[in-house]
Amino acid sequence: MRLKRKLLAFILTCMALFTLTAAPAFAAEASRDSISVTGSAEEEVAPDMAVIYGTLEQKNPTAAEAREGLARQIQALTRELRLQLVPDEDVQNIQYSLEPQYVYERNSNKQKADGYLARTEYKIRVTNLKKLGPVLDKAIGSGLTVNHVDFDLKDRNLYENKLLDQAVSNARARAAVVARAGGRQLGTLLNASLNTTASPLRLGRAYLMEAKAQNDAASTGTELSAGVLTVSARVSLVFGLQ
Repeated sequence: MRLKRKLLAFILTCMALFTLTAAPAFAAEASRDSISVTGSAEEEVAPDMAVIYGTLEQKNPTAAEAREGLARQIQALTRELRLQLVPDEDVQNIQYSLEPQYVYERNSNKQKADGYLARTEYKIRVTNLKKLGPVLDKAIGSGLTVNHVDFDLKDRNLYENKLLDQAVSNARARAAVVARAGGRQLGTLLNASLNTTASPLRLGRAYLMEAKAQNDAASTGTELSAGVLTVSARVSLVFGLQ
């Protein structure tokens, strides 16, 4: 019985040693039969749409007055946006609040009630950049405080897919050069990691206020320069070698 136990322990020890010594060999063999490469591509594209982010708010002594005052502002803004042919589905309320307000009194070291503030946040999508200036002017005239404007692409996937195709071709060409240098040929694609970026161009409130002030002084409508977006794609590929 003891002999059997010793023999079993010996066999298990041998198997463990084989696993420890064989694993690096297998990994090295797999490394020799594959190649890892990266590829990238980018393009500068003029934006073809914009998104306006802004706020409507109304402060009054009572909650009912604040709510009703904000409702009138919402109606006025909706009317102006429709006159500018902005579809209702491109106008979104992303937040609404009605809260009591307080002021701090230094003499009594206490807070004092100071009416109610009704507030709503807007996200307005403008798909025709020629109408962005008039939409901004009418929205601001209706009481909207514009926080920022983002310029973007209507169909970002179109550009991202094109650049991914270019990045993959770039990576494959690099891999083929290295494979030929080693007397090998590319095999099948074993693994792929893909990434694309195209951050919107953002114009903040300070820029927008300055632009509007200049246009008001010149008695012209608001005009904004969007610049260009940089769309990029990056891939990491692993090919087998033949």
